[in-house]
Amino acid sequence: MLRYDKASPLSKPVRLPNGFVRAEGYLTRSGIFVYRDSNGRTVRELRTPDEVMSRETVDSFALVPVTNDHPPELLTADNAKRYAVGAVSEQVQPDGDKLRASLMITDAKTIEAVQGGKVELSCGYTADVVTESGTWNGQRYDARQTNIRGNHVAIVDVGRAGPECALRMDAADGAAQEITMDPVMMELGGAQYAVPADLAAEIAKMLEAKGLSPTMDASKAAPAADLEAVKADNAALRAKLDGLTSAAAAKALREKLTMEIREDMAVSDLAKRLDCAVSESDTTGQKRRKIIAKLDASIKLDGRSDAECSGLLEGLLHARGEQAAAAARAGAVKTDASAQDDSDPAEVARKEMLDRYSNAHKKGAK
Repeated sequence: MLRYDKASPLSKPVRLPNGFVRAEGYLTRSGIFVYRDSNGRTVRELRTPDEVMSRETVDSFALVPVTNDHPPELLTADNAKRYAVGAVSEQVQPDGDKLRASLMITDAKTIEAVQGGKVELSCGYTADVVTESGTWNGQRYDARQTNIRGNHVAIVDVGRAGPECALRMDAADGAAQEITMDPVMMELGGAQYAVPADLAAEIAKMLEAKGLSPTMDASKAAPAADLEAVKADNAALRAKLDGLTSAAAAKALREKLTMEIREDMAVSDLAKRLDCAVSESDTTGQKRRKIIAKLDASIKLDGRSDAECSGLLEGLLHARGEQAAAAARAGAVKTDASAQDDSDPAEVARKEMLDRYSNAHKKGAK
């Protein structure tokens, strides 16, 4: 049966000298997902970690075509040229409960759309669906997916993978679109919060790692205004929510928490890619400082604010990318810091950036 996943964010795209765009993203993950078929019927399907991380599943997503939105049919050798705008890399890697890979986008129109903000990924794949009910991580399911095989990865607009944009195909094809699950109630220190059911287990695990003891009741209907992510100390979060006096304030807090979660995930992912040791108990700011120290141990961070460190890290990463690009154009990438030539434009830019951040407080004092 054909399946389309909800969208997941694409990492910041990188424009290459030839005009192509390269970016990384999560293709799919394990968990329980709610699908709606062309007849409007919904079913909760379990995708186990063993199935998602199996060598056959992982390999099936390698080198599959990238498309601009989902095509109206499965891609084959006969129609791939019509829809393909790039390809997934050959290296598809398990990352926690997800599959990660790089994508190369080669179509000018799609690149323009990506630069305009169209940066969500949604995979299309086939799977055998075994009808069987059960419970997994405290959540019920109606069926189980097996023999998952990647067909394509689509670049879609934010929210385009929701039920209102579901692809309508002939019911005989067995096509189904993933939809958002109803939120469930999570109790934390006597207070209750609405969280998305498909993220509930992940949120609970994160809170337990911080010494908290959340409990969930999937049988209770949650309010319509759900909390997309919870990443805060129990008492502090409860105090904030109890102090809210308007729906607008509640919405603002939810958006702030969501942004903090995504920001922390991005910094943690960066640390992993740079082989920088960070702890789950570290704050986002502490993780940034460790990454900066990893990139350049000579930089003194005492007295610097989190905002300064954020800008400093961005500058270091930019200089690092310029240095690699300059070295590549010269025919070799230099890895020994002592071998850098002061005449290297990337190195000069890096030093200017460091001087600018180091002297910023002096200018502000004038």
